[in-house]
Amino acid sequence: MTLAQDIEKQSCGCDTPALTVGLASVEQALAAGLALAGPITQCEVVPVSAACGRVLGAAVRAKAAMPPFDNSAMDGYALRRSDLVGAGPWTLAISGRIAAGSPNNPHLPAGTAARIFTGAPVPCGADAVVMQEFVERKGDYITLDHCPDFDENIRRRGEDIACNAEVLPIGKVLGPRDIALAAGAGAGAVCVHRKLRIALLTTGDEVQPAGQPLERGCIWDVNTPMMIAALSGAATVVTTQTVADDAQALEKCLRRLSMQVDLIVTTGGVSVGEEDHMHAAIHAAGGEISVAGVAVKPGKPLTLARIGQCCVVGLPGNPVSALVTWTIFGKPIAARLAGSKQYAARYRQVVADRNLSHKPGRCEYRPAKIVAVDDCGRDVVSAGSATHSAKLLPLAGADGMVVIPAETKTVKRGERLEFLLFEPNF
Repeated sequence: MTLAQDIEKQSCGCDTPALTVGLASVEQALAAGLALAGPITQCEVVPVSAACGRVLGAAVRAKAAMPPFDNSAMDGYALRRSDLVGAGPWTLAISGRIAAGSPNNPHLPAGTAARIFTGAPVPCGADAVVMQEFVERKGDYITLDHCPDFDENIRRRGEDIACNAEVLPIGKVLGPRDIALAAGAGAGAVCVHRKLRIALLTTGDEVQPAGQPLERGCIWDVNTPMMIAALSGAATVVTTQTVADDAQALEKCLRRLSMQVDLIVTTGGVSVGEEDHMHAAIHAAGGEISVAGVAVKPGKPLTLARIGQCCVVGLPGNPVSALVTWTIFGKPIAARLAGSKQYAARYRQVVADRNLSHKPGRCEYRPAKIVAVDDCGRDVVSAGSATHSAKLLPLAGADGMVVIPAETKTVKRGERLEFLLFEPNF
């Protein structure tokens, strides 16, 4: 069983949050987090052209057969195969001209061909369309020496989708291909879940907005712009705030926001130091913590909780740890909250381009870059010798993360690994 299958199995049918004791495994933490995420139920109707990235709240059904009438797949000549008697070549008179958008479906006289263009309705009686390249035309006659197959270059009514067939299910996250399908099915508007409301809180007395002159002992805020970018899609970031390392201030902020949004995402303050107040603030705000630490590298302090009906994803403060744990845990949780049925992360098989060392104990998600394809068609990835939770350059150059199991000491060159690709937001 792959990691993705194991996570999916543990998360299915999980209706109540499971309290973990000690460090949770990746599978346990994700299952507990998904159990916190009851999908929002409010829906709205939006134009199909404005629905990309949204989650369907009602299935889309075809309002007509697709295609709605028999039509030509090529520019050419519509004819009856029965008129091609003998060994050929055959000469037929041209009896008409049919362009795309023609409102009529004329009858094709016996022994003739009709000039026809791509998308035009096939005339009654015709059972093939010969491409214009395969005929010789002289005046009002064509000559051909190849007998076409039955239905050649004809798109029959309903061969793609039957009328009233379901083309897109509830919970589908709409991409450009889905938009095309919905429009082709006649849907000018679609019913979608309302956008997920998210609050982003960055903690740390040392954090300053990027672009400002740095004061002594301070660092630029990486997490806020990074996470705003990561949270886009079927979500609205209602507010972004920087909160001081103060337990009471954090409690008040969490309590207030938990009544305004569906998901609070925090960065920093989730470890066990004297200046880490997130756990105490969640409890003081009336919340319950389901996960307080995961056996994963980077991102061990990850915290998953709920305050009332609001989910809380507490990410570590180091940027690499924050983005990695958001990708593994936060993104699927947000997708499920948004009503998506596509919340499970998609892992793939890759091979290592070199030997990798690993300290057993925690499952490691190590940034890696795809560098080649092997003889079996598998991607070959190159990963660094270690994961550094505060180094941004290796993360920016990575295509995704290889998964090194907790008990593994060495990954040999050419050995298969699971790989989580950095993909567009849910």
